[in-house]
Amino acid sequence: MRYYYHPGSPNCRKVTAVLDLLEVDAERHIVDLPRGEHLQPAFLAINPNGKVPALVDGEWTIWESNAIIIHLAENAGSDLWPAGERRLDILKWMFWEQAHLMYAAGVPFFQRVLKPVLGLGPADEQRVAEALASFRRLAKVLDGQLASRSFLVGDALTLADLAVASNFSYAELGGLPVGEFGNVTRWLAELDKIPAWRRNAPPAFGG
Repeated sequence: MRYYYHPGSPNCRKVTAVLDLLEVDAERHIVDLPRGEHLQPAFLAINPNGKVPALVDGEWTIWESNAIIIHLAENAGSDLWPAGERRLDILKWMFWEQAHLMYAAGVPFFQRVLKPVLGLGPADEQRVAEALASFRRLAKVLDGQLASRSFLVGDALTLADLAVASNFSYAELGGLPVGEFGNVTRWLAELDKIPAWRRNAPPAFGG
């Protein structure tokens, strides 16, 4: 099994954490994004989208982070992907984070941090304001779900928690108002107690 990733990617964080939680033995290859390795023919043959993460497992080549973690948990028979109808709830939150939360949480970081570093000009504060408004609306939904439970689905950690929480990896740098949502803050603090999650946080920016 070969795993292609970058430690600064929130989407890769969830995959790396699942690999560690399940103690899966995989060859790990860091893709040099700043040098454009993800756009070279060798990597495009693995993922034609030119994005990380990607996983090669025997005859299967899998991209999209949520597809990868489902594959890993399914093969391991892990409680992170419990059998039965709870999978529908897990999938609901995984689709939700990719379709909505990832954009709302990612735009402020891109505009305020990455754009200046990449020489793409100053932040577009109008886009930041729109994203933060969307983030607050979505975080309210998440906060409500966590009001009477420790995890998103059922009473134990699942792939839903890891998928959704990955979007908060750059919350402080992006200026996301996470502190306005007490249940979300508590939930993130509990996840940070899990060694496999905590140690796979993105390195200090620029580090």
